[in-house]
Amino acid sequence: MNKGKRNIVLVILSMIAGLVYLTPFLRFSFYDQMAQALQLTDVQIGTIGSVYGLFNVLGYLPSGFLAEKFNTKKLLVLSTLAMCLVTLWYSTYPGFTSLVVIHALYGVFSVGTFWSPYLKAIRNLGTSEEQGRIFGMSEGIRGVAQTAVAFACLGAMSMFATVAAGFRAALFINAAAFAVLMVAVIILVPDFDRQPGAEDQDAAAAKNDKNIKHIVAATLKSSSTWICIFVIMCGYTIWATVNGYIGTYCTRVLLISDELSSTLSIIRSFFIVFIAGFTGGFIMDRFRSKGKGMFFAYLSIAICVAGIFLTSRAVAVCIVITVLLAYFVNVVKATYWSIMDEAGIPLARTGMATGVISLIALTPDIFAPAVVSRFLHYGETLGNIEIGFNMMLAWLGVWSVLGIIAALILKKRAERKALAAPDAPGAALAGEA
Repeated sequence: MNKGKRNIVLVILSMIAGLVYLTPFLRFSFYDQMAQALQLTDVQIGTIGSVYGLFNVLGYLPSGFLAEKFNTKKLLVLSTLAMCLVTLWYSTYPGFTSLVVIHALYGVFSVGTFWSPYLKAIRNLGTSEEQGRIFGMSEGIRGVAQTAVAFACLGAMSMFATVAAGFRAALFINAAAFAVLMVAVIILVPDFDRQPGAEDQDAAAAKNDKNIKHIVAATLKSSSTWICIFVIMCGYTIWATVNGYIGTYCTRVLLISDELSSTLSIIRSFFIVFIAGFTGGFIMDRFRSKGKGMFFAYLSIAICVAGIFLTSRAVAVCIVITVLLAYFVNVVKATYWSIMDEAGIPLARTGMATGVISLIALTPDIFAPAVVSRFLHYGETLGNIEIGFNMMLAWLGVWSVLGIIAALILKKRAERKALAAPDAPGAALAGEA
């Protein structure tokens, strides 16, 4: 592909990645409208969310298997088609049981058939030296797509007299977007599995290996896999905590208004993600080693966390530091998948590797809110919520230090690869066993 076509493909894949998570999470932006339109209780909406989360987690490993065994482009087409059809079913406002099934299917088609094929396709778009900017740009484009569609949904809702009609219009917008993206995949996205390249021999070996248990076992035994898990889990735990609790920290500790807190949350959730995605990817590729880049990113996070703790009485300064923290956190999140090459994961094993890594490294979705919420509850029982938030900051500090250690391990591995390369061309995979 020439650079222009590659960029078009990057935009298409990234927009899909944004929408497959926006649509199941419409309740985050339109909670009250969803409850009113579908006549749901808080418990029912919570149940729907839990079902979606469960099928997400269960889908990571099968996603890796599907990416290894089936055509990447066909899986992308299947995912967009299924998301379109499921969303149209959603728009008919079926009963609660059907809504549970719908969100289970969202988990299947936003993760099971999509996640690892998407990562595999993105990785194919750039050389080893370009992985940071490719993944960073993808994250930035995802944020733009989610913002645009979310505002389109908001505008559509305001055009109808009833909430039910407005929410249905929002679902139609999402379904139409999936249909357009499916056509774009069919016409413009190449068949990655038929592209010749330097990894042909590895790809052939992977396709000849039909024993899925052997593939999973080999992936789990690989030190390359565990290095990626270590780096990514640190980043994702920090991201999940900052994304979920810094907003309420600003209102309950810094005592700023709800309106200002919401404005800052929008900046952190959309604007900062966009900036961090694009700039972070280019910055990361400026480092000779992704490990070195990750080291400075995690170090910056640790400094920001300490800064928030020390400046909680200087509200304006503390607010600025929370925005800087959001930037560095999103730089890590935007680029941590770019470390696979440096860690030693062959291109042909991207599918299964991303499935295994995601299954373990993204579990903070399950445990981070549970842990931090208990910190806050402990502070409330003592009559001082700030104690709970200080525990949260200590939690962030610990994960930042672990991230620094993980980055140094990755950096050391890159140095060993560089030393081994002149003497043994195949030494890049030396750590696989």
